Amino acid sequence: MRRFILLCLLLPLWLQAKELVIGGTLEPPLKFLDDQARPCGLDVDMVTAIFGKLKVPIRIELADSGARLTRNAETGVYDLVMTHSYKPERESYLLYPKQSHLRHSWHFFVRKADMRKIHYDTLSDLKPWRIGVTKDFSYTPELTAALADPAYHFQEIPINQLQLRKLNAGRIDAVPMPLVTAFAQIKEVGLEGKLDYLPKPLKTSPYYTVWTRARADAGTPALMAAYDAELLHMKRDGRLKAIYDKYGIPYIAP
Repeated sequence: MRRFILLCLLLPLWLQAKELVIGGTLEPPLKFLDDQARPCGLDVDMVTAIFGKLKVPIRIELADSGARLTRNAETGVYDLVMTHSYKPERESYLLYPKQSHLRHSWHFFVRKADMRKIHYDTLSDLKPWRIGVTKDFSYTPELTAALADPAYHFQEIPINQLQLRKLNAGRIDAVPMPLVTAFAQIKEVGLEGKLDYLPKPLKTSPYYTVWTRARADAGTPALMAAYDAELLHMKRDGRLKAIYDKYGIPYIAP
């Protein structure tokens, strides 16, 4: 009887014949293309390890903008998307697992020369300054509401990788970014010593690899449960931390 129950639990995974298409945006060191244009990074290694263990084939596609990623998730181009914080309105087209694999701490980055000039205790402190934001990114409710307030000076662009270049060039004065992403980009484009971040975090949030409702089927709940179980196992046995170490990312237990 025990064997029969186990077989029934595993059956939806073995019948998962279709290849899962997993989307993401270019965001080193989490998701990027190597010299041979192959997807790699912390998020890529993590989903590859989990679905490899579950023997579910995957294909990873990286988009150049958050807007395209959202559109493809809503229309069913992707089965899953990497890597999203929780936002209630996203539940209309996304299904969240229980386990997160990343905890992002967001801070406002500024030019190092402006560290004593610009301070952030409340968002209103930044009203005199030009603030860069990225289209379709999930910020705090306060910042999202402020986007419609003419007292602020927001500049919105679709590609997050351009924000730090704009900041260094003096086209904006501050930009909210996760520490992991920002420091990877600073190193990549040679801006070490030129940019820094204000000490108070804008937010600290868990991030998930999520399923799209448009491509979900009868086997999705079992597959999500198996994903959660394997990710929890990776946290406990050190395999997730080893991926963080591979990319030089400080491990904060998600």
